[in-house]
Amino acid sequence: MTLPGQASVPTEAFTYLADMIRDFPEKFAQLPMPDNAIDAAEGNRLFLRYLTIGIEQFIEYTDPAYPDFQQKTRAGVRKFAGDSPAQLYDSSPVSSKYQYIVTGSMAETELIELTVYSGDLSGANKTPRRLIDAITEAEIDTTTDGSFTLTVAAGHEGRNGVKLDTDASVLSVRRYLRDPRVDRPRPLSIRRIGGPVNPPPITADALATGLERAAQFAWFNTRTWAQWVGTTKTEKFNALSPMHDSGDIFTPAGHKYMNGYWAVPEGYALRISFTPPTGAYWSFVPMNYWMESLEWRFGNRVFATSFDTEPDETGRIELVLAHDDPKIPGATWIETLGHNEGTMAFRFARCHNELPETTIELICLAKDSGQE
Repeated sequence: MTLPGQASVPTEAFTYLADMIRDFPEKFAQLPMPDNAIDAAEGNRLFLRYLTIGIEQFIEYTDPAYPDFQQKTRAGVRKFAGDSPAQLYDSSPVSSKYQYIVTGSMAETELIELTVYSGDLSGANKTPRRLIDAITEAEIDTTTDGSFTLTVAAGHEGRNGVKLDTDASVLSVRRYLRDPRVDRPRPLSIRRIGGPVNPPPITADALATGLERAAQFAWFNTRTWAQWVGTTKTEKFNALSPMHDSGDIFTPAGHKYMNGYWAVPEGYALRISFTPPTGAYWSFVPMNYWMESLEWRFGNRVFATSFDTEPDETGRIELVLAHDDPKIPGATWIETLGHNEGTMAFRFARCHNELPETTIELICLAKDSGQE
């Protein structure tokens, strides 16, 4: 007997999702990762976080005819693929079939970037990922109160907008804050020009597709970034070097990156020193093994940026990553919050020079400080 509405339930898609969750512990155990309880727990949590991101992206924020901004990284809790605490990340589906208006404000926002990409990071979309177009605050005209209106459309040229090619799928907005615990940027909005205002009701087929894509997204990203980090650990152990970036992993235009893998035993610190390029924005973010920034909401110093870190009299910056404050004069202590190892990333934006020469060394604190 078929119950009322039962024919509309996407049973196979729910089964696919349930099977993915059921099989996850066994698959997860095969991934490269440290043999630490904290890393295993955070990896399992990562899969659940990615599952919520996938459900939102492929069910709630999936139709470019009815766009809205989704935050994969949200409020310092949910994090995605190498987040920086001092940035806000918003993304919306787009299509070259439509024209869009984006409104926002630069109030309590230091820098902004709008970037159009093709493809996605679900592992199911066969459209190649690439960066199509991008602008920064330098190409945005604002009113006296910092408000702006931007055009997103095929064929757009000039200021206050970005163009859409036929393979465009995502508009990403990154906003850079001076202090994420204090700054309260204004909300962004996006709307399609013309067409019906309200979206049609969801169908069983659309829900089935969304459920399957969400499950694929969660596992694909958990596996992909674990493999990425495993390679980084082998090649860049307690080292930083330039990261190859063609835009196919949804990084912004015009940025320069260094990345590496950190591991700090008790009684040691990782000392990093460099001279920042003049006028450039930079941020240093140590992360856990799963490329998530550490807990920053409650005042812990777990990242550093050009907005909150002063150079010494010679113009150099010295950072020390350690479990406890090593109290090294002139150095900024970056906390590890119970982690012994993980990834780390240097971002440089609005940087017109080469990446700075960076010194990184593991130091014994007792020896370095003269303690016994």
